[in-house]
Amino acid sequence: MTRNGKKALFAIPVALTMVLAGCGTSAANAPTHSAVANEGNASSQIVTLHYMLWDPNEEIGYKKSIAVFEKLHPNIKVVIEQYPWSQYWQKLETEMAAGTAPDVFWDHVTYFPTFVTNGQLLNLTPYIKSSHIDLGQYYPNLLKQYEYNGNIYGLPKDWDTIAIFYNKKLFEKEHVPFPTNLTWNPENGGTLLKVAEEMTVDKNGKHPGQPGFNPNEIVQYGFMSYNSNQSFYYNFLAEDGVKILDHNFGTKVLMDTPQGVMTMQNLLDMIYKYHVSPPAAEGANVVNSEGNAQQLFEEGKLAMYTDGDWVLTPVVKACNFPVGIAPLPVGPDGRVSVMNGLSDAIYAHTKYPQQAWELVQWLASPQSERILASGGYVWPGIKSLAPLFAQAWAKKGVNVTPFLEESKGKTISFPITVNWGQAENAIDKEFDLMWLGKVSPSQALQASVQQADAALNGGQ
Repeated sequence: MTRNGKKALFAIPVALTMVLAGCGTSAANAPTHSAVANEGNASSQIVTLHYMLWDPNEEIGYKKSIAVFEKLHPNIKVVIEQYPWSQYWQKLETEMAAGTAPDVFWDHVTYFPTFVTNGQLLNLTPYIKSSHIDLGQYYPNLLKQYEYNGNIYGLPKDWDTIAIFYNKKLFEKEHVPFPTNLTWNPENGGTLLKVAEEMTVDKNGKHPGQPGFNPNEIVQYGFMSYNSNQSFYYNFLAEDGVKILDHNFGTKVLMDTPQGVMTMQNLLDMIYKYHVSPPAAEGANVVNSEGNAQQLFEEGKLAMYTDGDWVLTPVVKACNFPVGIAPLPVGPDGRVSVMNGLSDAIYAHTKYPQQAWELVQWLASPQSERILASGGYVWPGIKSLAPLFAQAWAKKGVNVTPFLEESKGKTISFPITVNWGQAENAIDKEFDLMWLGKVSPSQALQASVQQADAALNGGQ
């Protein structure tokens, strides 16, 4: 899925969307430059801001940053509210509808379009201009993700790309070179499939393709084919030239092309034809999810799988073997990774817009992002500080530069459009059936695109 460790996103109910629309403000109602300037001197009383986030590992770093912020702003106290991803959005949507949302919160591109079109986000453009923020310091594609009608509704806090996590111990045991320069294509799987076959072993030590190999008694899998868009199949579709969405704020999904079918067929063949990936298993509403892949990898039963850098801390901590990071394989259209980023956004109806801006301005500053990067918590939204994150992980014995190199190459954005959460849920359900082998890739793509398009067009 996305940088959260879950597979499916909660959809925003239509009824709730209508409530949000009814109580929103538009970009035209954003404060003027003079209003921004005057508000800063309005009071010397202590103001309490609520800052909502979901990642407990990153929360540790943000507490360090905010401790510095509070020393520099003695009249502002920040209360951090941490909720797991599975609760975060539902709680945020409910509080927005009630007018009690946190002053500042992490925003994701899946929810940004609905929030901004319903007037739930504060337009930061006048604040940025008044404070003379240098927008050139940020990754331009991250800024673009939170732009609407020429205005900015969130400053970049971090970014992520997708790479291969691999078990160095298993590769050394099988005398297979580390997978640092793989290729992939939908016709024969490229060297990715070859290495996955070398790293897949049954209980008698046989590999796929060898006489006597038993696909029903595999004790070690070489790779993981699983139903996670950002962490897995979006990247392979992009490497085969397949677009996900027609354009930002678009209403047409484009995955059901001949190339899309071929790509998904190859990914499914890794399970059912080549036997290098664990078979899909029904249960708990997940089918070969990111969580399954992570667990098998941590248990030493999976040689390599693709995932985002946001799982570095929990995965490395859980593994009793050295973890390697390798770039994604090079596909027909080159190496392409999803590059996503979160922003810090301000609730449009906060009682303390100027103080909330002071917090967001701080969180997006070089001082704060240096704290987060040098602690190895996140890749910073400020481009020049990226080496600090890599250095932090190098001290822990993990080379994370493949993530950084991918950010400099071909990347695609996570789909950005209104109601993408509903569209994604529809796609997930059809793709679950596909991973279970109940429908073909062609059938799954056709049905999922029809349902996703209906969700997107129904929300306009």
